[in-house]
This record gives sequence, structure tokens and C-alpha cells, in this order.
Amino acid sequence: MRKSIGEVTAMFYDSCSRFAEDLYPGRYSFAKCRELTEQADEMQNLAKENGSIFLAHYYTTPEFHELADKLGDSWALSQYARDIKAPRVYFIAVAFMGQTAKMITGDQSRIFIPDTPKVLGCSLVFGTDHIWIQNWRKDNPGGIIVAYINSDPYTKALTSYSNGYISTSRNTDKIIAHAVKNNPSRKVLVLPDKFLGIVMKKRAIQLLEKNGIKVNPDLIEIYDQPFNGYNACCYVHEKLGNDSILVAMTEHPDAELMIHPECGCSSFCLMQVEEGNIPHGKAFFLSTEQMIQRAIASPAKKFLVATEAGLIYALRTRLPDKTFIPVSANAHCDFMKGNTFEKLLRSLREDRLEIVICDNCPKCLDPLNPYEDDQVIHIPRRIAQSAKESIDKMLTIV
Repeated sequence: MRKSIGEVTAMFYDSCSRFAEDLYPGRYSFAKCRELTEQADEMQNLAKENGSIFLAHYYTTPEFHELADKLGDSWALSQYARDIKAPRVYFIAVAFMGQTAKMITGDQSRIFIPDTPKVLGCSLVFGTDHIWIQNWRKDNPGGIIVAYINSDPYTKALTSYSNGYISTSRNTDKIIAHAVKNNPSRKVLVLPDKFLGIVMKKRAIQLLEKNGIKVNPDLIEIYDQPFNGYNACCYVHEKLGNDSILVAMTEHPDAELMIHPECGCSSFCLMQVEEGNIPHGKAFFLSTEQMIQRAIASPAKKFLVATEAGLIYALRTRLPDKTFIPVSANAHCDFMKGNTFEKLLRSLREDRLEIVICDNCPKCLDPLNPYEDDQVIHIPRRIAQSAKESIDKMLTIV
């Protein structure tokens, strides 16, 4: 039997009071929870009418966690969209994630996002200097590009043009190792996140050395160019620096530490582990999806979590008997939080903004600036195909 609006409101209010108050102080009053529940009810009815599903990233606000048919990280959600084969998918995250889902699902599903790529942007996308990359390719003929999946369609396509690879936060070390092993003496460029790149470079070299392969570290270059006001990294994770980790560990010495490799503290923490200052088995470098899995499997009861604060709500609701402490409760991504119920409702009512793959579109002659308006966002088919080739290539390796 379907619960009433009042019952659902009470449950949501209780969940937010228990698990979200320190993350979103004062936001989830009972009246606000009632308003969100009524909006969610309307959206669920609209979705049922047109065969839509809602996919939401962990970094979105709690109301999306409750609404979503599936919660996950960037790559997990794209895979789910591909496999579920729903007629319509509302991808509630940042724009490049919805674009990735469209490129791997092709024409089997219509993919929508609640706002424009500018509003639902990403510092990794806005901070990528494509002219610099093109010059790097000229200076390093035969060079290999390893692009993090958290990148725009054009950057993903560049990897195909350079015989390169796409990687995720779970497998970048393995992809770098594969690229180096199979392309000896050739330069490898890892982009667009420098902190993830630094950690994964070290781990890739360790993987290779375990297999008796000596590597010249200078052959693995990490993209670190400041551009467009960003520093070749996630601007949220960048703020999670060495001091914040040290303070958190001092205050909670009994907690297990889970660190996203995009964090500004990640290379420092890796060094501390290697030097024995952080005990082995106490700190783990994990993707958001792996953090969920680690928290479930670990015997630990208390965790320090170094990533965007939205994941904390997911961890707490999933594992209410364990304690999850954000290294920073203020680590919020304004781009992820650009998703709102009001925008999603408008998207459902007006069939906007749909990501479409276009063929020989005269409006998309510049692949860096494909066409978009208040209804559609284009990806040129040649870009989508090249990006998908590199993604498929990744799946054959790891």
C-alpha cells in the first residue's frame, strides 16, 4: 500500500534530522520536507506516465537520494543507464556525466539533465585547456593520453585520436600501467585531475615494479595547467588539504580514513602511509562507490570521509549503526547542488534539456562548442563514437 504524503514527509524529515543537519544546517524544516515530498510525488507520477527513471549522483542533495531509482557515482550510473534500457533517463548530476551516459547508450534511451552544462558544470571540464593539450600532442608525437572519465566529450574523444585511454577513479593506476607497459619509451599524459594523477602515477609505478618493469617516472606527465580560474583539479576536493586531514585524524584517532584520490591531501596521505606515519590498514584511497563498499565490509565503526559532503548522507542512511564524519561538512559542489526539484519538474513537464547525438550538424562545426539551447544539448556523432571507443577499450583492460 502506497504511503500518504504525510507519512513520507515524516520519514524524510526524520532522516534529514538524523543524518543531514550538520551537512545542510537549517535547510530541512518539516515544511520544507513537506514541499519536497509533494514535488517528488508529482515527479514520480510524471515519470510513471512516460517511462522515465531517475539516476542521481551521491553528491546531490538528500531529496534526490530519496527520489532516485538508482544512486551512484559517475561511471556506475552511466553503466546502469546503458544496462537498464529505460525509454527516458533523467540524469541528476553534472552535465558531462549525462553526456557520458548518452554516448554509451546511444539511441536506446533519451537522456535528460535538469539544467545547462554551464550551470551543471565542473571545474575539471572548465579547467581543461584544449589548446595546451593539442600543443602537447605536437611536442610529443606518438604520446598517449589517459583521460579521467570526469571530462567533457571532446577530451574523451582526444584519447581515441592519440591511441589513448579513458580511466575512472577506481582504475586509473591500472590504465596508466597498461599504457606504459604497452607503449615503452612513449610519453603518457594523465588528465584532467592533477591530484588523482599524482596518486595514480605512484601506484602505477608500484604495479609495474612488482612485475619487474622499470619505469622512467618522467615519461608519465600529470596535467597541472591553471586555466579559466581553475587548477587542473576538482575545486571542492582541492580544499580538502593536508591540514584538514591532520586535524580530523587528531580529533578522531580511532576512525578509519577514506580518501577520494581527487583530494588535495591525497598525495600527502599516500606519503604518510608509505612512511608509516599513518598505519597501513588505516587509510584507503577510494572512489565514491568504493567508499560505500568499504564501509559495508569494514569491521570499523567510525570513519573519516574525505570527499564531497553529499556522500555522507548516503553512507549514514545506508549504515545507520556506523558513524561517518566528514573531513569538511562544508565540502559542497555548487555545480552538483545546481540540481533542484524545481528544475527537474520543469524538465519533466517540458521535455528539457535532452542530450542528443547529432549527425553532420551545421551548428556543431566547432567540436569544442557544440550547439545547445533551452531544449537540447548536442554531441556530434564523431565525437561520441570516438569517446565510446576509448571507453570500450578501457573495459577490455580492467
